[in-house]
This record gives sequence, C-alpha cells and structure tokens, in this order.
Amino acid sequence: MKKLFQKKVQILHHKKVGPGYFRVGLAFPELARVALPGQFVMVRLTDRHIPLLRRPFSVHNRLVEGEEVSGFELLYKVVGQGTRAMSGLKAGDFLDVLGPLGNGFTCPEGMGHVFLVAGGVGVACLWYLALFLKEHRGVKCTVFLGGRSATDILCREAFNSIDAKSYITTEDGSLGEKGVITSLVQKTLEVDRKPDMIYACGPTAMLKAVSDIASTHSVRCEVSLETAMACGFGVCLGCAVQKADGSGDYLHACMDGPVFDSRAVVI
Repeated sequence: MKKLFQKKVQILHHKKVGPGYFRVGLAFPELARVALPGQFVMVRLTDRHIPLLRRPFSVHNRLVEGEEVSGFELLYKVVGQGTRAMSGLKAGDFLDVLGPLGNGFTCPEGMGHVFLVAGGVGVACLWYLALFLKEHRGVKCTVFLGGRSATDILCREAFNSIDAKSYITTEDGSLGEKGVITSLVQKTLEVDRKPDMIYACGPTAMLKAVSDIASTHSVRCEVSLETAMACGFGVCLGCAVQKADGSGDYLHACMDGPVFDSRAVVI
C-alpha cells in the first residue's frame, strides 16, 4: 500500500524563476523520500477559504542536505486565483500538502537512452524524472523543451548540469528554433537511433502529436496528462480520461495516472 502524508509544511524558499513562474521548496522529508517521478501533491493555502479546493502540482525535485532528504520542490505557473495567491507567500509561511498521489513514470531496467519532451511548465515532472534516470539507471536523456517564447523555456541550465543534450523551440522564435517542439522530435527520430522510451508532459495537443510520432516510429511512450483535478482520490470524477480500447470506459488521471502509456488512452 502506498504511503500517503498530509500536513501543514513550512516553505523553505520561494523564488521567481521567470515571468509568472515560481519554484517553491517545502520542508516535507517524509513525503520526499517516497515520492516517485510523475507523482503529484495536492496543495491548499492554510490561511484562506478561497480557493476552496486543493490544487495539483507535480513533484519537481528532491531537496537533499548532505546525505539527508530535507524536502522537495514544486515548479509552477501562475494561471488563476489559487496560484496567484500562492505566489505571494514567502519563506517561513505554510502550505497544507497532501501526497504523494497518483502513478508515476515507469523506469524499467536496461534502458540506455530516452527522450524527454516538455511543453512549458510540463517540464516540472520531467526534471525529477531525469535525475532519477541518471542516478538510479544510468540512462542518457535527450531533452526537448518547447514554449511560446523564451520566457516559457524552463530548467535549461539544470539539464545542462547533468550533461543532457537539449533541443529548444519557441513559437515566436525568441529562443532556439522557431516552431513547435514536436517538429524537432520528429526530425531527430528520422536521423538518430531510436530511444528506448519517450516521456512527455505538456499541453494536450503536444501530447497527442508526441503520441502519434512515437506510434509511427514504434517507440514506447508515456505521457503525463495535465488534467484538471479537484480531489486527487477519484471521488469527484472530474479527471476522467477515455480508454483507447474502444470499450467506452474511462480511467481517472488522479488514480490511474497522471502518467499513462500513450496507447492506453484517448488524448
């Protein structure tokens, strides 16, 4: 049975990393020790009733001091009332955190090379995955980072620090190649050796394109769906995802995902 924790935790640091983007460190070592890449937490502000419901955030990074795990980080974008209020918090303030929730990425033994494809803040869970693959599997990662403009390209320096080759596209051409990131994934697959796996997180249209590319090239692909969640336990049924087997049945991103084999669901 999965370990689950819920408590009010102190903010260790809270940094603006770009226009509308923030990274927050939380003192929650017991959760950080068991959280796997691709899992998420549900967060609520402790001193106000609005927003009423918790918000989901992918685990972005594990914080370590010496040899001791001290907590974990979230990387998020301000998109509404809840994240706007959260962005005003500072070190020493508290957040109510529940997790880890959901099923993360599978990281089978024997892989040598993988693609990580991120659209904007979708990179949040992929950085944690890249660290896990490097430290525990010795896997080489090629990273594809896409965004509307240069300000939406996150974690570039972090990936460079672990010697991960990176490709960048922006829709306005302000950084990297002008266009969408899936075009570079397609081009790279046409000229390079196929990876053992493609992992992706980002907007639905991007995930659909990545899934189609992976299918065309017969590469296994896992996607982390950015589906709206209200509870995190499969109770509200708001994060339903249709199965791809033609049965008409549904899975739920919070319980069965948020990571899915791209062939198992309708994206």
